[in-house]
Amino acid sequence: MFAFAAEKRWLPTSIIVLSFGLMLLANGCSSPGQPTSHTRVAVDSEVKPWSHLAFNNKPDNFQFVVVSDRTGGARPGVFEDGVRKVNLLQPEFVMSVGDLIQGGTRDLEVIEAQWREFQSFVEQLQMPFFFVPGNHDISNEVMAEEWVKRFGQPYYHFLYRNVLFLCLNTEDPPPTKMSAAQRDYVARVLMEHPKVRWTLVFMHKPLWDYEEDTGWRAIEDLLRDRQHTVIAGHRHNYTKFERNNQSYIVLATTGGGSQLRGRAFGEFDQVAWVTMTDQGPLLANLYLDGIWDENVRTEKMARTMRSALAGKAVMMEQMFTNALFRATSTTFPGATAQVRLANDADLPMKFSARFHSTEQVHVKPAQVERVLAPRSRETIEVRFEVSQPLPVKDLSLLTAEWSVIYEFPEVAPVEIAGKHVW
Repeated sequence: MFAFAAEKRWLPTSIIVLSFGLMLLANGCSSPGQPTSHTRVAVDSEVKPWSHLAFNNKPDNFQFVVVSDRTGGARPGVFEDGVRKVNLLQPEFVMSVGDLIQGGTRDLEVIEAQWREFQSFVEQLQMPFFFVPGNHDISNEVMAEEWVKRFGQPYYHFLYRNVLFLCLNTEDPPPTKMSAAQRDYVARVLMEHPKVRWTLVFMHKPLWDYEEDTGWRAIEDLLRDRQHTVIAGHRHNYTKFERNNQSYIVLATTGGGSQLRGRAFGEFDQVAWVTMTDQGPLLANLYLDGIWDENVRTEKMARTMRSALAGKAVMMEQMFTNALFRATSTTFPGATAQVRLANDADLPMKFSARFHSTEQVHVKPAQVERVLAPRSRETIEVRFEVSQPLPVKDLSLLTAEWSVIYEFPEVAPVEIAGKHVW
């Protein structure tokens, strides 16, 4: 059963009940090694090519996704990519932790345009999406009123498979407050649901890590004696806290501003994949750039890149000196080299290279960018200039870094990079 409650109190008109048809296993479970009523096996040998047939499909276990900050330095296209990848994962529903629009305005036309854009992303999801406000969504009293007009309640709760979901508002009122009314609401909800399997709290700012009294401490005290997990966003870097022997988690970003320096900094674009079990929620952090559909590499893509992967797209020719230069020469008077580019694919190939000068040798050009048409060739000359002949034994290595990029429809561009040393 799925039940939803509005902010003030339980009312018959505010309860939504959705029934789900479940295919129940015989006797509710199966013994290790024994097939369920939905399993047919065709192996008659005494030993079997599997460990057991107690499939991991308990009806009360469920999966959902949490998306994090989209704005606060939004990077266009990232959240939209996240929506597409959530559809690949097929969770039962999607939670949020706020900062869905840029906000920061009292202009109703701008607010309308921002929410219209975000709603167009949500409409692409194939499962329910639950809104939680962030400081960008409720930046001021005008935006707070707009939230109520659009979504009814800035804080609310619902039950799903006897798990309590608390969606709270850290901008009550803005900035960075949780009102006494919200505290009383949480107290009433917890009192009405003392025996749920788990309590999951979603809010934008990690108020447990704030020195000032924001109103959160009273709510945390109410949660102290029950199994619960708190998930927040706002800081754009991932950190797990442990409080009251429970997990308090700050997610990274789903398109919000980030230097994307990686795991050590907690900076990456992600969705959190949560599986609810009898022992509590299991959270898996999925990097967006690690989720791909079946077209991650197609035959056409492999054929397109074959020449480049074989080292035939970029060939750095040997260096030829500007003067007669025998193997026994002890000085370097300058030289030229050729870079031969070959695009054997049916798509354009973007080439870029950086040629690194040293204190002794000046390389021209320092940087090159080209777009080669399909089935085409091009040659680039590189010059190595010196002010006067230099002793060969004193020369440093001369290096170049290059890459070729192919752009395919509906997938991210593919880049192949290399390095050359003269």
